[in-house]
Amino acid sequence: MAAEQTKSLEEAFKKELSSQFYDIVKRVIVSEKATRLAEFENKLIFEVERAASKPVIKLLIENEFGKTVKKVNTVNAISGKKQAIVTFANEGVASDLSSELGLI
Repeated sequence: MAAEQTKSLEEAFKKELSSQFYDIVKRVIVSEKATRLAEFENKLIFEVERAASKPVIKLLIENEFGKTVKKVNTVNAISGKKQAIVTFANEGVASDLSSELGLI
């Protein structure tokens, strides 16, 4: 019974994360530099809410795409926008996600 309850809580948590994904992660950045990072360094760049922290971004990306995130770096621009540079653990994941999302 405890295992069933834990599983239902886990599913509810993942569903809640999925619903909050687009509130925090605004869009994927598409540029020459972003394409180069995806192809050669296994990284994707996302524009995120200014209040989003690195652990929250990592959790949301892992939950939404089902891929393991190795590291998240954030950049706060003078214009008020915040970007998250997400490095994936497995080789080639960023290129695959880029093609799935229609970026490349």
